[in-house]
Amino acid sequence: MSIIIMPNGTALHMEEELHLLTELQRDIARIDRGPHPTMRDLADAPLLENWALGMRMQPCLTGVVEGHPKLRSGARTATSQLHLFAPHHGYARTLSRFYRLGRPATED
Repeated sequence: MSIIIMPNGTALHMEEELHLLTELQRDIARIDRGPHPTMRDLADAPLLENWALGMRMQPCLTGVVEGHPKLRSGARTATSQLHLFAPHHGYARTLSRFYRLGRPATED
């Protein structure tokens, strides 16, 4: 889910996203520090049968990037997953970093 900051500063879905991300960070950090979850830990988790890896579309931004630490300035790019979008406040936050927002694309 992306958090959208409205022109008046109101954040839509902020508490829900913070909760989900906090839980995800907690679980990843716990696994990094120690053992994987046990069958007892997973007893209440849903069971997924006949599973396969898949892909799903996630919101992102596209545009010409300047000053990126890993990409050539002037390169056309697509960002990682968009988590917070505040165009009226001049910024966005993706999974990996903040972006300053310049002019939006125009429809031709």
